[in-house]
Amino acid sequence: MRYIKLCLLLSLLLTVSCQQHKERKRPLLLASIHPYELLLKQLAGSDFDVQCIIPANASPHTWSPNPSDLKAIMEASFILSNGLGLEAHLENSFATRAFVRVQAAKLIKDAIPHPVDEQHEADGDHQHLGQDPHLWTSPRLMIRLVTAVANELSRRFPNSALVFRQNAETMRRELDEAAELIKTEREAYLEPGLITYHNTFYYFTKEFDIKYLGWVQFSPGKEPRPKDLAGLGETIQAHKVKAVFIEPQMDRKAGEVLAKEFGLKLLLLDSLGSDAKAKTIAELILTNWDSMKEAFTEK
Repeated sequence: MRYIKLCLLLSLLLTVSCQQHKERKRPLLLASIHPYELLLKQLAGSDFDVQCIIPANASPHTWSPNPSDLKAIMEASFILSNGLGLEAHLENSFATRAFVRVQAAKLIKDAIPHPVDEQHEADGDHQHLGQDPHLWTSPRLMIRLVTAVANELSRRFPNSALVFRQNAETMRRELDEAAELIKTEREAYLEPGLITYHNTFYYFTKEFDIKYLGWVQFSPGKEPRPKDLAGLGETIQAHKVKAVFIEPQMDRKAGEVLAKEFGLKLLLLDSLGSDAKAKTIAELILTNWDSMKEAFTEK
């Protein structure tokens, strides 16, 4: 019944949006999440209207669309989503617009490493997980994605292909410079390791040889069990962890409990860029790197 209602709503929105689509002065490019909104804005330039579907202060794992979001999806000329289950609540809506939607995970599938559960790695228990959806935390993956999205946009909007190509070159250079800076600065720290609120930064930690010691929420939006927190406590003591990270999109209570119990700093990581200070994807990555450094011990 819910699916039927959604189909009826989408049909109505499609009828209304056809006329509005004709009236648009600039093609609408939609990003499912804010990091991809940053990517599209820098890549496409001012000739396109770039908007984000999921607010940056909301968790993509638990957020659900409202009618205005569905309307925007129906009007979009291009949609960049992440895939890998990140936008589960949007899949039915995206299915009606498959011809304008591309998934980051499919565009760069050959470059995505398969995660290993770092929390069990030290004990020799290599537990394989499903593919991590948080692709945008890795400069290397974003360099690949910029090229792939520029090619997609050029195919769909050939009159702007030169702009896409030039902007993509700038973005790749910025991301490469960010990666080199992080690589250089990382050498100043003694066996850096992280405990984050949920497992958002696998690709980042793998790229820069940072130990992913664990995360507070094993399932987004679901509070950890006492035994989970006890296990994290053992990790904190064994690795002399200095800080635990919270996220603005999540309830911080469990992080506060850990920080109080073990005398840790409570720091912020915001992979989605909810404070809107970062204007490019490279700036967003560097902003989170600056936060991470506060948790590390210098050599």
